[in-house]
Amino acid sequence: MRNLFDTRPKSSRGELYDREDELKFLDRVVDRPLIVVLGIRRIGKTSLLKAFLEPYNGIYIDLRGAGTHIELYERLSEGISSGLGKLRRFLEGIRGISIMGVSVSIKWRGQDSISLLGLLEELNRRGRFIVVFDEVQEVRPVLSAELRRVIAYSYDNLGNITIVLSGSQIGLMENFMGLGNVNSPLFGRYAVRLVVPRFTGDQSREFLTIGFREAGVQPPADVLEEAVAFFDGIPGWLVHFGRSYVDGIMDMGEIKERAVSIAMSELSRLSRRERAVLKAIANGAVTWGSARRLAEEYLGETIPKSTLTRIVNKLEALSIIKDYKFLDNVYMEAAKQLKLT
Repeated sequence: MRNLFDTRPKSSRGELYDREDELKFLDRVVDRPLIVVLGIRRIGKTSLLKAFLEPYNGIYIDLRGAGTHIELYERLSEGISSGLGKLRRFLEGIRGISIMGVSVSIKWRGQDSISLLGLLEELNRRGRFIVVFDEVQEVRPVLSAELRRVIAYSYDNLGNITIVLSGSQIGLMENFMGLGNVNSPLFGRYAVRLVVPRFTGDQSREFLTIGFREAGVQPPADVLEEAVAFFDGIPGWLVHFGRSYVDGIMDMGEIKERAVSIAMSELSRLSRRERAVLKAIANGAVTWGSARRLAEEYLGETIPKSTLTRIVNKLEALSIIKDYKFLDNVYMEAAKQLKLT
């Protein structure tokens, strides 16, 4: 069994720490047509979903950055290949699927090809099957429209298929699904929802204690408490802290700064105005008006009211802030350091 501080996503239930309630919930609703799993970045959704799939026939598909059909079918092929040991017999004989040793090739165009919908129809005939689409909100528009149509068809017609949609940008996930949008193929469909919670202080403390015990390392109590407070129950950051410390980086300031640098690289992709608003909120702006005034001061230019509202809504949709508060201390510290040039 892998150490708790292994930075790779867990893939078996025995490797997970204290997610029994979430697994029991997913097991209870496994026969529903559509399940939505939400949670902020690094909360452990990927590990939870891969571990959930362990006793079932199913595939996990990482859709981060997928924008073309080629990329979609590459991700699908990778997902099937990673679970091939369990799925080989389930997949044998399906047109367009070629099993070559420990990998799978999918022919998605031309003679004897198969589409994603066609594959789901074949799998449906063979029994219960779960398909996890992770970070689905990152799929680009043309592909996302097709995915919604496939999911809607599966919901209505494929009784053995369970679709699980997962994402860390919760507002964008809602926009992707469009369950309340009359123009969306998924309009009116009911989705079972699971929001993955952060660890409590006690859970964080125990998680770190177990991980350090496994690694044969015992940090001072005050260092442990500082990590529990700063990383605030987010498993991915707790692993970052534990792995760094075990690997010999014992200065808490350096560990924090490395985490902040990771967050900075993500936030730097935002526009200049978006960074300014985020920096304003990180530095104490707790209302629309104060965020606007401070951001304008940083930029040396006015921000139209409609633009500021759009920016705040986007930052909330990205699950960076909620009601002018950061959802992650690491991102708050990173936002304070953002450059606006």
